[in-house]
Amino acid sequence: MTRIRQRRDRHFIDDQGQLFWINGPEHHCYLSEQRQWRSGLSFEETLEWKQCAPSGLVSQRFPSLQAACEAFEHRQVQWSLDLYLRRMGDEMALQRGVDDYKPTALKEEELRTGRPRRQPWLGAAPLPAPRCEISARPAGCRAAQAELPHQRRRRRSSAASPPVR
Repeated sequence: MTRIRQRRDRHFIDDQGQLFWINGPEHHCYLSEQRQWRSGLSFEETLEWKQCAPSGLVSQRFPSLQAACEAFEHRQVQWSLDLYLRRMGDEMALQRGVDDYKPTALKEEELRTGRPRRQPWLGAAPLPAPRCEISARPAGCRAAQAELPHQRRRRRSSAASPPVR
């Protein structure tokens, strides 16, 4: 028996971490295996950032979403390869696999709110390099020092030095 570990709407993950999607109308649906190409993302991040695409494996038709889930859990799914779906999934993976990819819904949200969102696979935003604008001595002290001659500095003048032969 296979367990559905997490489910959101029509997407679910099994106990091996494989992602599936229930396609089609509720009364005539089928399962589609989904490929994920980014590791380290949560189930929610994978769906929100659309980091999955069909692998091409599809099931038979089911009379309801519940029947599809029950058949999956009882290992009663007959898988077949849909080459059209496979090619479509490959194209989606190419488009969505670039580092700066953002789904349209997230781009629109950024425009609406004015708050950009960083892709989770890029990690935390790099912090700016530290800058220290405070010196050890106040600026007034430095200016005063520059005007005063160094106390231990020896002055050499041409009259005091012996002639060079």
